[in-house]
Amino acid sequence: MSETAATKKKILLIDDEPFITNLMAMNLEDTGRYEVREQNDSLQALDTIMDFVPDLIVLDVMMPDLDGADIIYRIKNDSRLKHIAVVFHTATVRDAELSVHGGIISGFPFLPKPATTEQMIAFIEKHLPA
Repeated sequence: MSETAATKKKILLIDDEPFITNLMAMNLEDTGRYEVREQNDSLQALDTIMDFVPDLIVLDVMMPDLDGADIIYRIKNDSRLKHIAVVFHTATVRDAELSVHGGIISGFPFLPKPATTEQMIAFIEKHLPA
Protein backbone atom coordinates (compact mmCIF):
# COMPACT_ATOMS: atom_id res chain seq x y z
CA MET A 1 0.00 0.00 0.00
CA SER A 2 1.44 3.39 -0.92
CA GLU A 3 1.53 6.27 1.52
CA THR A 4 -1.02 9.02 1.18
CA ALA A 5 0.09 12.56 0.43
CA ALA A 6 -0.70 13.45 4.06
CA THR A 7 1.88 10.97 5.38
CA LYS A 8 4.59 11.68 2.84
CA LYS A 9 7.46 13.87 3.99
CA LYS A 10 7.77 17.09 2.00
CA ILE A 11 11.19 17.71 0.45
CA LEU A 12 12.18 20.94 -1.33
CA LEU A 13 15.21 20.82 -3.63
CA ILE A 14 16.86 24.19 -4.23
CA ASP A 15 19.64 24.21 -6.83
CA ASP A 16 20.29 26.44 -9.82
CA GLU A 17 20.85 23.38 -12.03
CA PRO A 18 17.49 21.96 -13.19
CA PHE A 19 19.12 18.71 -14.32
CA ILE A 20 20.19 18.01 -10.74
CA THR A 21 16.84 18.82 -9.14
CA ASN A 22 14.90 16.93 -11.82
CA LEU A 23 16.97 13.78 -11.35
CA MET A 24 16.85 13.97 -7.55
CA ALA A 25 13.10 14.65 -7.55
CA MET A 26 12.39 11.73 -9.86
CA ASN A 27 14.47 9.36 -7.73
CA LEU A 28 12.97 10.56 -4.45
CA GLU A 29 9.39 10.42 -5.75
CA ASP A 30 9.98 6.90 -7.09
CA THR A 31 10.36 5.72 -3.47
CA GLY A 32 6.74 6.68 -2.79
CA ARG A 33 7.80 8.20 0.56
CA TYR A 34 8.22 11.85 -0.41
CA GLU A 35 6.33 14.73 -1.92
CA VAL A 36 9.01 16.70 -3.75
CA ARG A 37 9.17 20.20 -5.20
CA GLU A 38 12.02 21.87 -7.02
CA GLN A 39 13.17 25.47 -7.14
CA ASN A 40 15.94 26.54 -9.51
CA ASP A 41 15.69 30.29 -8.95
CA SER A 42 17.27 31.33 -5.66
CA LEU A 43 15.34 34.62 -5.68
CA GLN A 44 12.05 32.68 -5.64
CA ALA A 45 13.20 30.15 -3.03
CA LEU A 46 11.60 31.86 -0.02
CA ASP A 47 8.24 32.15 -1.76
CA THR A 48 8.38 28.44 -2.61
CA ILE A 49 9.35 27.56 0.97
CA MET A 50 6.45 29.58 2.37
CA ASP A 51 4.00 28.07 -0.11
CA PHE A 52 5.16 24.43 0.23
CA VAL A 53 6.34 24.43 3.89
CA PRO A 54 8.66 21.44 3.47
CA ASP A 55 9.84 19.11 6.22
CA LEU A 56 13.35 19.34 4.83
CA ILE A 57 15.19 21.52 2.32
CA VAL A 58 18.11 20.19 0.28
CA LEU A 59 20.05 23.32 -0.63
CA ASP A 60 22.96 24.02 -2.96
CA VAL A 61 25.65 26.35 -1.64
CA MET A 62 26.80 28.14 -4.79
CA MET A 63 23.98 29.78 -6.75
CA PRO A 64 23.58 33.08 -8.59
CA ASP A 65 21.77 35.97 -6.88
CA LEU A 66 21.30 34.38 -3.44
CA ASP A 67 23.67 31.64 -2.34
CA GLY A 68 22.80 28.89 0.13
CA ALA A 69 24.09 30.88 3.12
CA ASP A 70 21.83 33.84 2.19
CA ILE A 71 18.81 31.55 1.92
CA ILE A 72 19.52 29.81 5.24
CA TYR A 73 19.97 33.15 6.98
CA ARG A 74 16.54 34.25 5.76
CA ILE A 75 14.90 30.93 6.72
CA LYS A 76 16.37 30.85 10.23
CA ASN A 77 15.42 34.50 10.85
CA ASP A 78 11.78 34.03 9.86
CA SER A 79 9.62 32.73 12.71
CA ARG A 80 7.33 30.99 10.20
CA LEU A 81 10.19 29.03 8.60
CA LYS A 82 12.94 28.55 11.18
CA HIS A 83 11.63 25.11 12.23
CA ILE A 84 12.35 23.64 8.77
CA ALA A 85 15.35 21.28 8.59
CA VAL A 86 17.98 22.36 6.06
CA VAL A 87 20.85 20.34 4.62
CA PHE A 88 23.42 21.27 2.00
CA HIS A 89 24.07 19.28 -1.19
CA THR A 90 27.18 20.84 -2.63
CA ALA A 91 30.13 20.46 -4.95
CA THR A 92 32.14 22.92 -2.85
CA VAL A 93 33.05 20.14 -0.41
CA ARG A 94 34.20 16.69 -1.49
CA ASP A 95 33.92 13.26 0.17
CA ALA A 96 37.50 13.53 1.46
CA GLU A 97 36.54 16.62 3.45
CA LEU A 98 33.64 14.94 5.28
CA SER A 99 35.80 13.82 8.18
CA VAL A 100 37.66 17.15 8.35
CA HIS A 101 34.42 19.11 8.62
CA GLY A 102 32.47 16.43 10.49
CA GLY A 103 29.82 16.55 7.77
CA ILE A 104 28.86 20.10 8.79
CA ILE A 105 29.07 23.46 6.97
CA SER A 106 28.18 26.54 9.04
CA GLY A 107 26.30 24.33 11.47
CA PHE A 108 24.32 22.46 8.80
CA PRO A 109 24.82 18.88 7.54
CA PHE A 110 26.12 18.46 4.00
CA LEU A 111 26.30 15.79 1.35
CA PRO A 112 28.96 16.25 -1.34
CA LYS A 113 28.01 16.21 -5.03
CA PRO A 114 27.72 13.94 -6.81
CA ALA A 115 25.71 11.58 -4.61
CA THR A 116 24.03 8.34 -5.56
CA THR A 117 20.29 7.94 -5.05
CA GLU A 118 21.00 5.61 -2.13
CA GLN A 119 23.32 8.17 -0.50
CA MET A 120 20.76 10.94 -0.98
CA ILE A 121 17.90 8.91 0.50
CA ALA A 122 20.01 7.80 3.49
CA PHE A 123 21.12 11.41 4.05
CA ILE A 124 17.56 12.74 3.87
CA GLU A 125 16.24 10.02 6.20
CA LYS A 126 18.99 10.79 8.71
CA HIS A 127 18.12 14.49 8.84
CA LEU A 128 14.33 14.47 8.45
CA PRO A 129 12.55 15.63 11.60
CA ALA A 130 10.52 12.89 13.29
